[in-house]
Amino acid sequence: MPVIVGASAFGAFERLLSSLCLNEFPCGSGSWRTSTGGEENVTQFTVTTKDYGADRVPAEALEELVTSITSPYSVDYSWSREARQLREMAVKSPWLLSRHFILEHFKSLRIVDKNVTEIDQLMLQFPELTELTLSANLLSSVESKHLPRSLTVLELVANKISDLSDLCADPPDLQHLGLSFNKMTTVSDYLTGEHWPCLLSLDLSHNSLTELQDLVQALQTLPKLRNLALIGNPLALIPGYRGYVVDSLRSLIILDDSQISADEKHHFKGLARRGDSIHNEAQILVTIPSITGIPKPPEYDVIDEVPQYPIINRYYYVEFLFLEDVDSKKEINSISEGDNKELEDIDRSKVPMTVEDVSSQTTSGGEKTVTKSGGIVKDDAESPSTALDTQGPEGGPSDEGLHSSTGLQLKSYRTQGIQWTEETLGNLDVGYSQKLIIDDLPALKQCLEEGLRLAVKEDKVLSYPPNENDDTVSLASHKKPAKGDKKEEKKVDKGGKKKKKEPEIELVHSPPVVSTLGIYTLDLGALNAGDHVTQEVCTCDAIERVVPNDESGESDSKKEKKKKGGSEVEVSKSRKGKEGKDKQAGKKTIKSAKPDRMGSSTKASPAKGSTEELSEGEPAPPPPPLTVAVRVELVKWHTAQDSIPREEPLAT
Repeated sequence: MPVIVGASAFGAFERLLSSLCLNEFPCGSGSWRTSTGGEENVTQFTVTTKDYGADRVPAEALEELVTSITSPYSVDYSWSREARQLREMAVKSPWLLSRHFILEHFKSLRIVDKNVTEIDQLMLQFPELTELTLSANLLSSVESKHLPRSLTVLELVANKISDLSDLCADPPDLQHLGLSFNKMTTVSDYLTGEHWPCLLSLDLSHNSLTELQDLVQALQTLPKLRNLALIGNPLALIPGYRGYVVDSLRSLIILDDSQISADEKHHFKGLARRGDSIHNEAQILVTIPSITGIPKPPEYDVIDEVPQYPIINRYYYVEFLFLEDVDSKKEINSISEGDNKELEDIDRSKVPMTVEDVSSQTTSGGEKTVTKSGGIVKDDAESPSTALDTQGPEGGPSDEGLHSSTGLQLKSYRTQGIQWTEETLGNLDVGYSQKLIIDDLPALKQCLEEGLRLAVKEDKVLSYPPNENDDTVSLASHKKPAKGDKKEEKKVDKGGKKKKKEPEIELVHSPPVVSTLGIYTLDLGALNAGDHVTQEVCTCDAIERVVPNDESGESDSKKEKKKKGGSEVEVSKSRKGKEGKDKQAGKKTIKSAKPDRMGSSTKASPAKGSTEELSEGEPAPPPPPLTVAVRVELVKWHTAQDSIPREEPLAT
């Protein structure tokens, strides 16, 4: 049946009524009905087919065609509880079906998804109508003067209603009003006891309501309200939302389809008097405990000795996009008062230290590292965000694979960078936990619907000694000699000769080269629907890595040896014999070698699952999937005591 664009409510009802076919076979008083004259007692058992007539059917058979589900003449009765009864009446007593009788007959109507744009005045012709459902239509406003006065239930779910002024002008005495999935931002002036004295149930879920205290203050004037639904609104993301509503509306029995228990009322008792502790902001706790399946860096597979420099350090971390925290906004605003520079991506906790602020920072290998730009010191032994900024190959923000599809202004958050080791084999304990306080509740609702976009990334940093022309800062020049340094400068070797202590090497770091290993979008829609926690082990969509030539594991000196046929290569080949040659022809055996700080290679025992353990001809197993364990919690108060702010312990 074609749907007319911009239809009225009564016009949609007439099309539904015509679908019952009240004047067509098997209904109505057509020629297919048996005569009621002298043939009143005649049946098909006493009359032949010729005398009975193939075109004349008794009322019992016609009624069966209407009531049977498998009948080809069955129609849809879901739009009204009285539709089936009316059609059966069209078979039994078709002479009763006048227009006035039909309009009086209906007590409930469900006009769903019929592109209704207005409730017209003709709807007043239903004198007995008590339930009217106009869900999934195009209504932007409802004229209360066009609603039947007998109406007690009105469902206007999934429309485009943003203003209730016309509906509250002179409404009927409704007991239930459903306004979920609309576009309302404020209803405090209209949902009062003055307009709705008989309202028992109110559904305002999944709108854009943000002012919790103003709404509750208006709902307190409804004397008979017992059932309330507010879930899906931005205000439902506030930690004390449920407790404040329960304690403020003491006569309420059901909130968000969940019955309010006596224990719950007891736990939240007194919260309504602490309105100053209810702020229009939400708290999100993001926890990322671990990453698994990080691929093995190529430098661990190098067999021969590699050059001493550059030293390659790789740091792995998780980066995700979310709304900016309230504390971050305050810090940026306080900075911008005295500085007019670009501060959109500044994180005050990640401001690097200058050389003057650092005292004797050394790596595990006894080396001190200095960046080439600005004399900023970074410690190689620790690779947190203080040592590696979120920069791409060109020094810009590293948001590869992460973006907002709805135009939200999101901030990039990242975990601490961790290095790959043979002990962990790519299973890294991140231990990241961050509480975010968001004051833009409508944007938070939209962000949760969009989901949490995260990416596993790698920062590759090359460290090498500075050239003579490099303008670097020496740490030794800033270090004051301590007592006893004179004695420690000289050491005695085995021959009894004294030798000076080797000077500390100052390394220059290149900007980190950022590459994305995998991306994933975590669905957070359940937090908008009432859940408090969403957790998942996310299997990321792996992004194929393009290994540069400098990561192939072969240095220039190694290539020269191969070309010249050096003695070392020849001796190793002669020792392998015939069996070694066959293995090299079949596949390349990779041995694990971990370069130390100075670039020398140390052979390590083969890891579990490496190619050394595979027998000849056996295919290598697929690499483990790249997974990230993520837990996102919407902080909620469980008692009234949770509203009391806890004092943070003083830092020592």
